Amino acid sequence: MSVKHILISIGAVILLLVVAYFLWPSSAADVPSYRVQRGDFEIYVIESGSVRAKNSVTITAPRIISGGNLQVVSLAPEGTIAKEGDVLARFDPSTALKRIQDKQTELKSAMADLAKLKAQQAADESQAQTEYETAKLNFQLAELAREKMQFEPEARKREAQIEFERARLTFEQAKLNLENKSIVRKSELGNLQLRIEQIRSDIAVSQKDMEELTLRAPISGLIVYENNWATGRKITKGDQPWSGMPIISLPDLTAMEAEVSINEMDISKVERGQSVLIIPDAFPDKTFHGTISSVSQIGRQKGQGSNIKVFDIIVDIKETDEVLKPGITTTTKIIVDQVKNVLSVPIISVFEDGKTTYAYVSDGGSFEKREVTLGQRNDNFVVVASGIREGELVALRNPEMSVEEDAQGEAMRAPGSPSDRTEGNQ
Repeated sequence: MSVKHILISIGAVILLLVVAYFLWPSSAADVPSYRVQRGDFEIYVIESGSVRAKNSVTITAPRIISGGNLQVVSLAPEGTIAKEGDVLARFDPSTALKRIQDKQTELKSAMADLAKLKAQQAADESQAQTEYETAKLNFQLAELAREKMQFEPEARKREAQIEFERARLTFEQAKLNLENKSIVRKSELGNLQLRIEQIRSDIAVSQKDMEELTLRAPISGLIVYENNWATGRKITKGDQPWSGMPIISLPDLTAMEAEVSINEMDISKVERGQSVLIIPDAFPDKTFHGTISSVSQIGRQKGQGSNIKVFDIIVDIKETDEVLKPGITTTTKIIVDQVKNVLSVPIISVFEDGKTTYAYVSDGGSFEKREVTLGQRNDNFVVVASGIREGELVALRNPEMSVEEDAQGEAMRAPGSPSDRTEGNQ
């Protein structure tokens, strides 16, 4: 016989053995079983959620008082931890620098004008003061001359009186001129000083704008770029955001929480203070503990066009861990009830026949079909109120059927429809 025929024969034998295994009823030793245990039984509601920081600061583009466009020239790496005071982003300072330089040049010119004005005013004041003093002396001399003329002829008296009036008018004009020049001097000086103060104020504003062009972390936290509404993507170098536009979020990773949407069918079972298990989908080997801190009183649509209503809840996460980053998805198990000291078996070990619920209990060499009374259940296990004793073995499939037949009827075996079961595990 050729090698080819030998291989065909061996394959046929193996195929017959496989078919026999699936079609022939199994012995008790071949049927997988579960030993009935007694303990505390927990009921869960299981939903997906996402992690976020309880406290988060949003850093926005600076509001530049002196005007000008903003342009991002550098950003701290996203996903890194920033400490308080660290630089998060810088904007192009060229416009602000030019404005400062222009204003400083203007200030120098104004200061030169101030010095020139003070010198000119000092000269004008000196001249006016001299004219005033001269007029005052001439007025005093004219007054003396008039007094001496009281015994002189009338014509001489008249001349003295005219000189006196002329001196008096000149003196009063000199006095008025001195006062007016003082007023003008103060006004001119005040206007120039006001201009200088305005320039200095503009420089201070521009310098403050320069400082605002560097964004620093007000708290320690994880650097997360915000979306640029104009481009539809995250903020990046070269973008030109408008003043007040969110640039970076800085979530505080020392206090995290999970946001979970609960189906309206289960919301009546959920309340504040309940314990929660949080399992990150990306790290299924890690489990965190939490407590429900708030439950929304208003439902919303699960998604656009969906008829399913959900209620949002917030879960405070007790632990901190580097894997708990904002945005990661989680499987959230809410413990809604707990039954103490009961027997429980896997749901797949319980069968229905009309109105009768039963299980197959091992009696050593075979399995006995035994009626059972069930209690509460979760997604994997069900409480057995009667019919089975602690320590007994129950079959995890129907031992009276082949593996293939049992697999076909598995969906019909579990008591109650999926909508009747509260999700969770033991």
